[in-house]
Amino acid sequence: MMQTPLETLVDFLMSLRNGEVPDSVAGQARLCLLDTVGCMIAGASTPEATQLEKAEKSVNPGEICSVAGRGRHSLLGAARINAYQGDIHELNDLIAGHASIGNVAAALALGQARGVSGATLQGALVAGIEATSRVYNAFYAHQKPLEEVGIVSVGMSSTIGAAAACAHVLRLSREATGHALAIAAGWANWCPAEVIFGKGGTAKPMLFGALPACTAISAALSAEEGMNGPSNILTSNKGFFATIATEWDRTAFYPDDWALNAPRRKLHACCGYIHSSYEAAQQLVADGALHPEDIVSVRIEVPGYIIPAVSKSGAPTAPNEARFHLQFMLAQAFAGGGPVTPAMSDGFAATLERNEIRGLLHRIEVVGAADLSHYHQSRVTVATVRGEKLVQANDAPRGTPRNPLSDTEVVAKYRRLASPVLGPEQTARLEAAFHALDQIEDVNTLCVMIEEPKALNATVPSFAKAR
Repeated sequence: MMQTPLETLVDFLMSLRNGEVPDSVAGQARLCLLDTVGCMIAGASTPEATQLEKAEKSVNPGEICSVAGRGRHSLLGAARINAYQGDIHELNDLIAGHASIGNVAAALALGQARGVSGATLQGALVAGIEATSRVYNAFYAHQKPLEEVGIVSVGMSSTIGAAAACAHVLRLSREATGHALAIAAGWANWCPAEVIFGKGGTAKPMLFGALPACTAISAALSAEEGMNGPSNILTSNKGFFATIATEWDRTAFYPDDWALNAPRRKLHACCGYIHSSYEAAQQLVADGALHPEDIVSVRIEVPGYIIPAVSKSGAPTAPNEARFHLQFMLAQAFAGGGPVTPAMSDGFAATLERNEIRGLLHRIEVVGAADLSHYHQSRVTVATVRGEKLVQANDAPRGTPRNPLSDTEVVAKYRRLASPVLGPEQTARLEAAFHALDQIEDVNTLCVMIEEPKALNATVPSFAKAR
């Protein structure tokens, strides 16, 4: 009898326990940790994260695990707050949707609670991100329209992947690991599309990482105690693949290479669906010294499936809407905006007061193009007052495998995000710890460095030289 996908995943996860992970893969896992924790630290300064922290203290008290910029909280509380903070500005990576945010939050919290080594944490991140990618790649190309299913696919794949990371942290048996994945899939949130791409309010950053992380921790601990789960939840005729997609690809569970060898990371603090056309607009401005007053109309061609997610009919009314508003972000690109920063969505109200932004919003049309099939593809056409027709296509925005961020750029991004919260000295110490992750005996040593804003603990040891 042919194995189920979950059984195939378990075989892979067991092989990681004894097999050698290529240095390139291990290095990318460390960069995922650095990049994601940087996003978590930056999110600590937001009022929404403060609201969540207060709620967690009320309903889920405890001081077990570290939260970026916020001291210690309960195991699940720490995972939830860290992931929420890391997702709020939409800067966390796009590997298999948003693989790192849930995996890092889960593995970091559970690893600290169990006192595991840095090497174990590193292995857990490899296990979780690779598992997430295999589930995601099996159905992504065949997804049904958002309007038909109302589900954003990231929730399920990230929950299963984070459960794989937690199983690695706990060193679960083969049987218990399979049940951890199945239980997590059964308990996963349905990741409603309206919350992600509609008027989701401040609840949205909970869905991609925080809920998958907490569900995965609970599922793995339950499997450790002997609970079991639905092994056919992905592939039955009433399972997840039948719900989310028209078909699925079994070969995705037998990939030719590691997903971590071709990571998708973010330069911009907004939805990845926007990056391609945003950079195309930037290029038109740079090539033609284009100014807002020169523009008569803008036509944005994108794959049709992303239009319900990011094309909006009116101006944004909240920061989260701004992060998922293609016309609003492109208006800023045409007005000379550089890489999208958190301030560009947090300060949306002031931006809308600018005459050139308000004027451009009504001149930008978003349409689907049959020859574009992936969200990294776009085509931008501008009609000018001089009668010109300027066209710029983009099929490789920054951070994609064809146009990747260098390791140096990822580290620079981390420093930009962490330094304002932790201070430059603590940011540097934490960076050294990330690079020396597999030499750390107890990840608590690393975790305590993210807790207090601009606090330098002189007793924190230095680490071996960075690679």
